Amino acid sequence: MAIAKRPNSAQPHSAQVNAFIAAGAARAPETEKRRSAVIRFDAALLRRVDAAAKARGISKAAWLQFVVSHALDAGNL
Repeated sequence: MAIAKRPNSAQPHSAQVNAFIAAGAARAPETEKRRSAVIRFDAALLRRVDAAAKARGISKAAWLQFVVSHALDAGNL
C-alpha cells in the first residue's frame, strides 16, 4: 500500500473536495473494506492526474475517487 504524501498546508482544499471527503466518511460503514484495482493509464494522462491531485494537495487515489464519484453522481456515464 502506498503512503500518501501529506498535503501542503499552503494549498487549501476546495470546498467541493472537502465536502467529498466528509461525505465519504459518512457513507462507508466501518465494516465495509476498501478494495484495490489496477488501472493502467497513458503516461501523459497520468502526469495530468498527478498534477491535478498535487494542485489540490491530495493523493492521486483521493483525486481519482473524487472525480469518478462526481461523474457517476452527475450521470456522466
